[in-house]
Amino acid sequence: MTQSERESKSFCKAMFAGNIAQDVISPFPEMDAEEKENLNLILTSLRQFAKDNVDSAEIDRSGEIPKEVLEGMAEMGLFGMSIPEAYGGYGFSVTAYNRVFEEVAAIDASLAVTFGAHQSIGLKALILHGTEEQKKKFLPQLASGEKFAAFALTEPGAGSDAAGIKTTAVKNGDHYILNGNKIWITNGGFAHFFTVFAKTEMENGEQKITAFAVTRDMEGFSSGKEEEKLGIHGSSTTEINFDNIKVPAENVIGPLGKGFKVAMEVLNSGRLGLAAGCLGGVKKLLQMSAEHAKNRQQFNTPIAKFEMIQEKITAMAVDAFALESMVYMTTGLVDRGDVDYSIESAVCKVYASEAIWRAIDHGMQVAGGIGYSKEYSYERALRDARINLIFEGANEILRSFIALSGMQEHGEYLKTVGKALKNPLSELGVITDFAIHRIKSYVSSDRFDDVHDSLSSEVGKYEEYVKELHSCVEKALTKYRKDIIHQGFILERIADMTIDLFGMAAVISRLDGMLKAGNPTKVKRELTLGKLFCEEAWRRIRRNSRQVTNNADNLRREVANDVYEFNGYNLDLMG
Repeated sequence: MTQSERESKSFCKAMFAGNIAQDVISPFPEMDAEEKENLNLILTSLRQFAKDNVDSAEIDRSGEIPKEVLEGMAEMGLFGMSIPEAYGGYGFSVTAYNRVFEEVAAIDASLAVTFGAHQSIGLKALILHGTEEQKKKFLPQLASGEKFAAFALTEPGAGSDAAGIKTTAVKNGDHYILNGNKIWITNGGFAHFFTVFAKTEMENGEQKITAFAVTRDMEGFSSGKEEEKLGIHGSSTTEINFDNIKVPAENVIGPLGKGFKVAMEVLNSGRLGLAAGCLGGVKKLLQMSAEHAKNRQQFNTPIAKFEMIQEKITAMAVDAFALESMVYMTTGLVDRGDVDYSIESAVCKVYASEAIWRAIDHGMQVAGGIGYSKEYSYERALRDARINLIFEGANEILRSFIALSGMQEHGEYLKTVGKALKNPLSELGVITDFAIHRIKSYVSSDRFDDVHDSLSSEVGKYEEYVKELHSCVEKALTKYRKDIIHQGFILERIADMTIDLFGMAAVISRLDGMLKAGNPTKVKRELTLGKLFCEEAWRRIRRNSRQVTNNADNLRREVANDVYEFNGYNLDLMG
């Protein structure tokens, strides 16, 4: 591993270079015993509270979460779990917070969205970049649930393209004049505190994004009507507007002009909350489907006995195990505090949002006709689940992010080699290093060392395809160079290889720790789930790697362009 890879400590970025940063993910993270005990007490209280007070069907019908539910959660301290104790919170680790988020999502999706918008992203910039004065001023009331937070980045012309925002903040003495508007703001109808991103002019005249703390009581602030959404009806989603708001200069969060970095750090964290929430949903759907399959009979036989039903149940269980491994591996990396987890959090979000979409599809099919009825919760789950593929960055954008972020360092290295080849005598060292690197990549690869013998097959396939990922990256960069950013078909395949490889690594690390800690027969269920995930994952990886260079992409482009030209199908068999 190179010096830069050791310093960044990014497991996924190392994979792009063909390296296995085993020290980053092994042993699998474990929660502190005292915190785990506190967590279990909270989970028990939350489950009982939800059983007595949360009616998801009524929340969906009425379009709001009862005030008593939010007050009850506030009394349990749930809205300040991630806030340090010094400011009135629990000071929970990222792992413990996400485990509670998982539970909230299993109870009700609207409740989870409200909860996450407040704590995963709404107030997160304060924790990460706020001054001591800002934290003392805002965090205690946000921790108690007396006031709620929201995250305000998206605009009509700037969704995933955060750099395209139009909201401005113009310096005027000891304050800024804020003008603009934001859309699709979760908690927008009732939150008091908003992390708002606006363009500010720097000393050199350049416009850069800065983060601000804005409160509802500031003159010129307003929020629009509630959006009518497909699902998550109980959550508040509105437009918010800024009309010449005077924002004190001391409300700048983080360095001036560094708001984009602040936003990305917040979203890296928020994506983990969303992934944990999806995990809670997958587990709930699996429970519902298993119960129905055992009790529903066709041809005098429980449908649970039919293999095509078992295939769906199995797929949901495998997804749950792999996703659980990926999410809590990544939260453990965040809790370490010295690891770049930006790619890993995006990987978790993409896999999680698609896993819950697969789960509701399987669950409705197992349920049959009743799954399509509003009388049962499958229909509501389908509507609630769809937003996850868009929330916190659309999955298409995140796949590009995963691939391009992983390629970045390798691209810089190849660029250096390219320059050296123009003057080979003076740059002999660079060329020699590249030659050694190429030879090594063909005859050897990094190894997953000292892993339990029961996982030797999975480890072998993982090692082989880390090497293959590196090879695909090198081929793509060599062929497309800067134009790689426009090669979406290739980026998607490389991202999907990365997602499956990280899933395999997380599963292997988890199982390795369990196997070494006790009798292998005691982890039989986990071993079966993990082996099945790895078997299916490496097959997907192999298919994607082959299609990096051997594909039908030109035909895809041609079809898409034809559809655009004719504004639809425009073919009629009978015409």
